[in-house]
Amino acid sequence: MFYIAGTGSALPEKVVSNDDLAQFLDTSDEWIYTRTGIHRRHVLTHERLDDLAILSAKRALEDAHTEGKDVDLILCATMRGDTYTPSLACTVAEAIGSHAPAFDLNAACVGVLYAMEIADSFIGTGKANTVLIVSAEAMSKLVDWTDRSTCVLFGDGSGAMVVKRGEGRLAGVLTSDPDTKSIRMPNIEGMNSPYNQIGQEKLAMYMDGGEVYKFAVNAMGHRIEEVCARANLSPADIDWYLPHQANVRIITASLKKYKIDKDKVLLNISECGNMSATSVMVLLDEYAKKGTFKKGDKLLFVAFGGGLTSGAVIINWNKE
Repeated sequence: MFYIAGTGSALPEKVVSNDDLAQFLDTSDEWIYTRTGIHRRHVLTHERLDDLAILSAKRALEDAHTEGKDVDLILCATMRGDTYTPSLACTVAEAIGSHAPAFDLNAACVGVLYAMEIADSFIGTGKANTVLIVSAEAMSKLVDWTDRSTCVLFGDGSGAMVVKRGEGRLAGVLTSDPDTKSIRMPNIEGMNSPYNQIGQEKLAMYMDGGEVYKFAVNAMGHRIEEVCARANLSPADIDWYLPHQANVRIITASLKKYKIDKDKVLLNISECGNMSATSVMVLLDEYAKKGTFKKGDKLLFVAFGGGLTSGAVIINWNKE
């Protein structure tokens, strides 16, 4: 019930190369790149995550020729904004002059796909005509910078899209395979409550690389098959694949296993790293601005993440 009317993105100014990381970690550009496909990532320094979210939202609205007052719903996919309250979505709403309902959602790296399906439901039931979807992630603030197995993977950034009532979405599928151990990021426990009796876990992301790899390869392939079946398409009918930018090895293994044409797969992980939910948004905006997509092209978004969650959405590109 919707089409993508506009896109936008914003990245921090600071670019951190693998050689920069090698200054304080036992690693190298060769070690990181051969295992992940990453050369560089953008990292927050003087900026706040709010700044990036607002900028990407304004750019998407401008691209869609839409004003903030005309937005009926604001959804923000993030694992952690700058504040617990107000939500990042409400912060964006204030900045664009919107009084629409606004809330954050956390489905880790699949958050944007969850948001797209929520937007489809609101538009399909007549509760909204125009929805602003924003993703913003500050992964540099969630990892342990002494742990080379995780900190080298991630980057910060924000992306946004404006979706409007119309013919564009062809099919979507969302799932969860509940697993509270393979990817885990604890919250602050108890603060200074004199009644709290629960110990504080280490405040840094933990990831079981082997388990996540196995889940990711299978999840990506299964979601592609499922969403294509729902749209009465075959994987060969898809013009462009926009996968979550987690690790080139995961993407390559999944494509090979499920016989996906690599020339149809879009990547920017080399320059941005893994930005969690933001990855597919920045990827979309980058290639949309390059003029890669032509009217009528079928775009397939596929992602997996903590929870464990996974999903896929097929969009018929109908911007001129």
